[in-house]
Amino acid sequence: MEVLRNAGYAAYLVGGAVRDLLLGRTPSDLDVATSARPEDVRSLFARTLDTGVRHGTVSVWSAGNWIEVTTFRAEGPYGDGRRPDFVRFVDDVEADLARRDFTINAMALDLDGCLVDPFDGQGDLARRLLRAVGDPVARFQEDGLRLVRAVRFAVQLDLTCHPDTEAALKETADAIRPIALERIGRELERLSHAPWHAHLPTLASTPLWRRKGEPLAWLEPGFSWLATQGRFSLAPPAGWPSVALWFVGVDDGPLRARRFAEVLAYGKDAARLIERAVQLVQAWAHGEDAASPQMLYEAGRASAEMAARMIAFLARGDVFEMARWKRAIRAQPLWDRSHLALPAHELIAMGLRGKEIGECQKSLVRKILRGEIQNQPDALRREVMAQRKRGDDHGSG
Repeated sequence: MEVLRNAGYAAYLVGGAVRDLLLGRTPSDLDVATSARPEDVRSLFARTLDTGVRHGTVSVWSAGNWIEVTTFRAEGPYGDGRRPDFVRFVDDVEADLARRDFTINAMALDLDGCLVDPFDGQGDLARRLLRAVGDPVARFQEDGLRLVRAVRFAVQLDLTCHPDTEAALKETADAIRPIALERIGRELERLSHAPWHAHLPTLASTPLWRRKGEPLAWLEPGFSWLATQGRFSLAPPAGWPSVALWFVGVDDGPLRARRFAEVLAYGKDAARLIERAVQLVQAWAHGEDAASPQMLYEAGRASAEMAARMIAFLARGDVFEMARWKRAIRAQPLWDRSHLALPAHELIAMGLRGKEIGECQKSLVRKILRGEIQNQPDALRREVMAQRKRGDDHGSG
């Protein structure tokens, strides 16, 4: 900002960074708005990236971080309900702020600490109010992702929607339909790090999930089930465990949780992790011995540890239940067949071939999980030799 100002351009910190500073939080991202055109920004800094020059954005490397620097702009109509058909560069920061979604994000701060706040975003923060800039119906119709952002901000910052903004959200809920699931997924990932447990009635009743259709529609029964469980005394574990919790009360929860994570581009590893954690927690909720060695083995260690955190939340910090899961995970004799203390090449040296190797390994795993043998080389060798002897005796008989 100082480089821009020294070159004669106006420059402001804008958006979420200003909001977070006013809330006493450390901003996660810094965005700068300036009167400088993209070519001017590129000429002033040694290292830049053309992040979105057509829309006025250049990323600048400064103090070890990439910072997005965007020219003041006004926007044309949103023909596709996702992005403006064109942008027009302007010289006025207030005109730039007028295009933003909510008043709490429509503030700018200069190097001298002067706040530009034409829509009373600071006042709305003090009132814990989420209010759209200008006409809320127009704001939501411009970009349907703002509907999800409204829900996320209300939960994340513990805000109440202004009545006009709330009414517009319901009126324009169909604007979510053309929005890419990957974009929605990023908002829901941020939601998973927020205190969503304190806003379950809101999350269960919003029309957005159903309007978008599957897999988002599966969130409605998930949040509704959680809302029936009463008040939770602990904050939910953030991130993927929270996403998994949203599916504990859903029919076919494990399968749908995996599909949800895959479609929202969370990655196949995260999808499998979430699926297996939901499977364990549903088994626990139905009174099964989900902490048994066999079930923990089938889930894998990472999912088992995730499930333990989820159960601690659902059980409201029950110390006995938490201790039981901690003991079970610590005492688990085997997590993966690849961890057998007798590797495959030793089985080959003992005379096993082809399918015999896999069948023998499966048998060893079963016996280890039942506590009949220990996962130690000598114990496994003895068991293999005994199995082969029984096979020989059976064959000769």
